[in-house]
Amino acid sequence: MVATKGVERASQNWESAIGGVQAKYSEGVKGATNVIENAIAAESLYAERMQAAIANQSRAKGLAKTSTEEWKRKALSKGAARISAGMTESKDKFKSGIGKVLSVIEGVQIAPKTADVAANVMGRVVPIAVALRNAKEDGQL
Repeated sequence: MVATKGVERASQNWESAIGGVQAKYSEGVKGATNVIENAIAAESLYAERMQAAIANQSRAKGLAKTSTEEWKRKALSKGAARISAGMTESKDKFKSGIGKVLSVIEGVQIAPKTADVAANVMGRVVPIAVALRNAKEDGQL
């Protein structure tokens, strides 16, 4: 049998690390090299592991271990506190991305609006959706 320090000691160690984890995390990020290149090179392994996870229903099994209420609680306590800073940090990326999306949309010819809801969807919504999907597949977005 493997001897461990136990749950209480592991929990205490984890808690005591909280104060310095931000600096250690930052050091690790700064020291990282070729992250994107290595991730691209590992694409076949990623696909293999994703297929295994799908076959094992790992996502569903993980989701079954929680609840909507727990998700809401964590989203409100963690996510809500982080979202403004994340959005502020991403302003330029958003502007660039939405500019590309709007450019595709602005290049689409749509039918004139009518009183027929189905005709409006087919003549106005579908062409935009198809153009956006094509742009995504072509690497424009």
